[in-house]
Amino acid sequence: MKEFIDEKAAHVAGLMKERLNIRGRDLAAKLRHTGRMLPKRIKREVAFLAETEKLAENPKLHPMINRDRVEKAYHACVEYLDSVDDGERRKDLLLGILGNIAMGFLVVSALVVTVLVWRGYI
Repeated sequence: MKEFIDEKAAHVAGLMKERLNIRGRDLAAKLRHTGRMLPKRIKREVAFLAETEKLAENPKLHPMINRDRVEKAYHACVEYLDSVDDGERRKDLLLGILGNIAMGFLVVSALVVTVLVWRGYI
């Protein structure tokens, strides 16, 4: 049982490192570094896998682990992480930053023109 869960958690942790460039030594550490990179639903599934990985360390707690739920969480995480494109994510981030800069420039320009008209310089 422990090997089964460790394998699933390691695969999800590897995908998080590869697709989202999240650092951390294990799945729980990577989960703490995700921030807003993951949707709530996927964060909840990753948290479940991390908790289950911790439970699997104790053989007496193996009966508490729901294997079907682990499979469901694993498949949800892998499905989402496989759909993430690192290049697209970076492009969206850059476009968002440029959009914010442009909007700030427009607002400041409009304020300057408004003050100049109000003072009678234009």
